Amino acid sequence: MGLGIAVTGVMTWLGGTQAAGVLWVELGLLAIAGGLYVMWHLPRHSAASAPSAIAVVRKRPAPSVGSGNLGVVLCYSAFGFGYIVPATFLPTMARQLVSDPLVFGLTWPIFGTAAALSVAFAAHRLHGWSRRKVWAIAQGVMAVGTLLPLLQPALWVLAASAVLVGGTFMVTTMAGLQLARERMPANPTPLLARMTAGFAAGQIAGPLLVRLIGDTRVAGWDALSLASAAASLLLATTSIWLWRDGIASAPKQQST
Repeated sequence: MGLGIAVTGVMTWLGGTQAAGVLWVELGLLAIAGGLYVMWHLPRHSAASAPSAIAVVRKRPAPSVGSGNLGVVLCYSAFGFGYIVPATFLPTMARQLVSDPLVFGLTWPIFGTAAALSVAFAAHRLHGWSRRKVWAIAQGVMAVGTLLPLLQPALWVLAASAVLVGGTFMVTTMAGLQLARERMPANPTPLLARMTAGFAAGQIAGPLLVRLIGDTRVAGWDALSLASAAASLLLATTSIWLWRDGIASAPKQQST
């Protein structure tokens, strides 16, 4: 996904002078090529094994998600809200500082490249870490990334924000979903479904908040600044909760 964002960002950056229709066709062809590549490399299971697998799923009782996982769902929802604000509006912020598309358009390639590199780093360096702590650290770093543009409006600040947010949102996704599987190893589907729904709600809420605020200013802050402040607060709060809850649950896990 990070590589796809980086490639798409480079295409739109270099092709920014083209007509919008032409660029959309190019991006569509890229999406088709990516889909065909994934289909070609999907594992091919035999038809004979399918009925037995379905029978196993039907016989296995689906455990309830439980109230103990509400915090996890809320943290993942806050992540959806927090990451979508810079992911959507970083180019807009950069465009307010410089009108050259070859300059402000760099935010997306930087964002995607950081995402692609972070996945490789996490796979090789963080595989032995607690999923909850990885999630907490990544979400905390993301909070710094959403906060930076509020402190100083400069291009290098927006580039740093793109690195911090782009370099953590894929790690947060992996850690959150892996934690769900750890908490409900028999059948994580119900918890994963609730986390995904909360994440989607957060993604929708971010741009909607900016739209609802509109041209209104509060204490001199515009809609993007207010949304970024809300994102930073949510990400920081949930990061602290994940870290502290992980420390509190560690003795219980060791005793069992």
